[in-house]
Amino acid sequence: MNTYRVDRAISPVTPCGMNSIRYIGDSFKHAKQMFDFLKPGLDAWNQPNAAYGLILSVWSPERNDYIVKCRKGF
Repeated sequence: MNTYRVDRAISPVTPCGMNSIRYIGDSFKHAKQMFDFLKPGLDAWNQPNAAYGLILSVWSPERNDYIVKCRKGF
């Protein structure tokens, strides 16, 4: 299981699809670097869209789902 993921999203909820993923892996350091580097305002296909922000999520085995820990652009 990949512990961390960074996504472009239209709401501060981890998307179900794969197009939105900008990082997925087990390194918080790399996830946070990607989150800090990316700018909001682009959709999942890197086209300008002010409705999109960024989220950094962590996997929760108890919930069997990702939980958003950081967000920007919402």
